[in-house]
Amino acid sequence: MMVFNRLRTRIIMHIIWIVSTVTVATFFFVDNLHQESLRKHLKDDAISASQIVRNMLVHVMHERKPDLLNDLLPEISQLHHIKTIRLIEPGGTITFSSQPQEVETHADTAGLSRFLAMSGSTLVSSGLQGENLLIKEWMKLPNEEKCQSCHDDGEPLNGVLLIETADTVSLRVVNPNYLAIAGVSFGIILLMSLVTSMLFVRSIDRPIRKIKRAMQAIEQGDFSVRIDIPQRDEIGVLAQGINTLAERLEASRKQLMENHEREIRQTEALAKAGKLAAGLAHEIKNPISGIVFAINSILRETDGCESHREIFREIARQANRVEQNLEVLLSLARQSRFEARPADVQKIIEQVLLFIGQQNNGRKLKIEFERCEELPEIMADPNQLEQLFLNLIINAVQAMPEGGYLRICTEHLAEQKKIRITIQDTGTGIPKHVQPNIFQPFFTTKTRGVGLGLTICHDIVTRHHGTITFTSRPGAGTTFFIELDAERKVTLNSVGDSHE
Repeated sequence: MMVFNRLRTRIIMHIIWIVSTVTVATFFFVDNLHQESLRKHLKDDAISASQIVRNMLVHVMHERKPDLLNDLLPEISQLHHIKTIRLIEPGGTITFSSQPQEVETHADTAGLSRFLAMSGSTLVSSGLQGENLLIKEWMKLPNEEKCQSCHDDGEPLNGVLLIETADTVSLRVVNPNYLAIAGVSFGIILLMSLVTSMLFVRSIDRPIRKIKRAMQAIEQGDFSVRIDIPQRDEIGVLAQGINTLAERLEASRKQLMENHEREIRQTEALAKAGKLAAGLAHEIKNPISGIVFAINSILRETDGCESHREIFREIARQANRVEQNLEVLLSLARQSRFEARPADVQKIIEQVLLFIGQQNNGRKLKIEFERCEELPEIMADPNQLEQLFLNLIINAVQAMPEGGYLRICTEHLAEQKKIRITIQDTGTGIPKHVQPNIFQPFFTTKTRGVGLGLTICHDIVTRHHGTITFTSRPGAGTTFFIELDAERKVTLNSVGDSHE
């Protein structure tokens, strides 16, 4: 059945069907015209023969030799396919006939009566009798002046002449070339099919095969393949389009490879820088902590002038800032370790909210936590999720310095096999011009901080094969959406192990 699914086979079959239909229709149309012409010819021939018989009959009767009819009628009936000649009295009795056994018998009374009731002097009818054409011609014989010496002058008719002719040759046999015509038609169909097949192979099948091979090569990743089709028709345009597509794919793959290699080099450089930064941060943090402790001790024990105390306070603030930045760098280094285990997201959020409540510092802040009753546990690193939610919630609280509304909602997306965490605030919002950059490292709009909070959040979500998105309107607040996989059962590998 695969043969009938091929384009070439379908096109050839359609052409054969169309040519065959047209040929058969033409054949029957010509045959009908031929038969109509034949019938007309036979009818005209029968009328001519009937006229000859009538003239002979009138001549014999005028010569007063009626006995000759008994000899002439059988001989005349052998001419022009004449089947029967009858001379019928108005009363219906056959007085003369080419078939002697019919003499003195009665003719078709119904047909004779209908003819006599007509005003015309002749009536010709025809019809098929089997495969033969039967023609009947009725002719009235008027009682002319020459006939009145033998016939009663009071009768308008002397009788009726009925001549039946039949084409003894079958209409289907009239044209002995029927089989020859059918054979020639069949040969023409085969020839056209063969020529069509050859043209199809040359102009359609071969180019399509080339296109198919090229597409298979492209599908396997070989974008260097090109289709050599010189045609300028639709197939040529298609081949040129595929060539253009292959060129673009090849260029895109080359660009992707270059970008990938560049990213690998950048990743390796960042990994080395991360290790170095982690080591330096660890080495610097302890001395800085000592400096901060010493300055705070000096401030507690010094009763000197206020200007000196202010200098020490500024030194302490700057040292604290350095210590905080070092802590951020150390947290980035610690994230390289990823330990996945069953985690209850709602319990982690409750712990974060408990910490936020203790650090509220008197803000008029309303916090609402909408829990999902059927939220499943997920495979995740609880410590990193805690840092994720802590960063986002702290950002939300800091965006509402005068207080506001903080809403946290958890959902189970059963059809997508995910869970969603929504964190919504009514704070100042994020300006539109900075929204595309909020997850970039070291990008911040705050006067304090190094701009790594949201970068860490994005990295944590990525490590969990999840997504983090947000919507924000300046002056109306910001909403973050985190979606995590709820069906992952295996231990996740860290994407940042190179930073260890």
